[in-house]
Amino acid sequence: MTFSWSILRILFWVFIPALLLSLQWVVYRRAATWLKSQYPNARWALVGTRVLFLIFNSVTVALIILRPRFSELPDWFIYSAVYPFFLWQGSTFMIALVIVLGAIVKAPFLGALALARKVRPVSRKIEALESTDSYRKFDSSRRVFLRRAMYGVTAASFGGNAYGMLVEKSSCEINEARFLIPNLSPALNGFSITLLSDIHSSLYMTRRDMEEYVAMAQGLHGDLIVVAGDFVNGQVDEVYPFAEAFSSLSAPHGVYGVMGNHDFYTQDPERVARVVDDCGVQLIRNDKVSIEKDGGEFYLIGVDDVGRAQGTDIKLETAVGFAPKAIPRILICHRPYYLARAVQNNIDLVLSGHTHGGQIVFGKIAGVTFAPAALASPYIWGKYSQDTTQMYVSRGIGTVGLPVRFNCPPEITRIVLQAS
Repeated sequence: MTFSWSILRILFWVFIPALLLSLQWVVYRRAATWLKSQYPNARWALVGTRVLFLIFNSVTVALIILRPRFSELPDWFIYSAVYPFFLWQGSTFMIALVIVLGAIVKAPFLGALALARKVRPVSRKIEALESTDSYRKFDSSRRVFLRRAMYGVTAASFGGNAYGMLVEKSSCEINEARFLIPNLSPALNGFSITLLSDIHSSLYMTRRDMEEYVAMAQGLHGDLIVVAGDFVNGQVDEVYPFAEAFSSLSAPHGVYGVMGNHDFYTQDPERVARVVDDCGVQLIRNDKVSIEKDGGEFYLIGVDDVGRAQGTDIKLETAVGFAPKAIPRILICHRPYYLARAVQNNIDLVLSGHTHGGQIVFGKIAGVTFAPAALASPYIWGKYSQDTTQMYVSRGIGTVGLPVRFNCPPEITRIVLQAS
């Protein structure tokens, strides 16, 4: 397991900076070409653009590779001196994506035109067409349209990312989901579970932010509180602000959690686990606990997210053990990928996170979520079911990659159990 995480870290340190720099080069070339055409004698503009790209990219790459500790930085410094670099990267990434997609769409047509020009009779007709006034007017209007469209893309990218970073990222929703649980005792009818997920204590999620979420969760007065993994973003020291904020969280039947994949990305996941346990969030690590109220009972089962499907399958079977089928089973599993395995283990309800609801969502039509996260998981956010097993996937409260949410605000969910 240690070897696999080491490989992932190396790939992260190499691939991410290389990808960012490649996309930045695409945007820089487009910006430089536009400046030369608009201001051919203004050399200062081109030099200023080069300096701007150099500053933002060198600092961002340094942050990715060196990963300095930000836990002691004041909030005002983070928002005023650090967030602008992430705003730049997020916005230029979207601009680069539009440029690259545009080039991909144009490539077949440009290729066909290049081949046509090699056929002499066809080439003459093309040259004759291009020499007409009507074609020149069309070509001029086309260039104006594309230029204005790029202005719009640039404004939308920076404006949209600023909104997602400063507004929607902090606009938490309180949602409720009800589930009919077979064999649930009438004494547990209406039993409520407050679900939080994907905290990602880090530069993007400060102690003050977490204290606000804790207050919101506490205000739901749940019978039980569940934290479905990813307490930290990837550094061990990030667990201490988490512990300070979440130590005040309490519920009549306890506060429980499981380890997420980002908790294992740290160099010392066992220390993360100890600190989380000590702060009052009782980790269920490939095991189960019995939750009882007024004579009613259900099993709360938890598994570590070690990042391998086979490993999770084995851990789930170990955790379930010889639990009687007549007693309801609720599974906390950070990733929602293992719904089919939950069915095989007679799980009644799965509580997951991991996907952040997509974090950046372009739209949702007929239950289909259009987001980059949909490429990795068929389960993005909300209710799902397979056979007799039901699942709820939380949007979580934190972010990864960039401190941006778009069309996907963070959420805390009140899960209500109903007796059939």
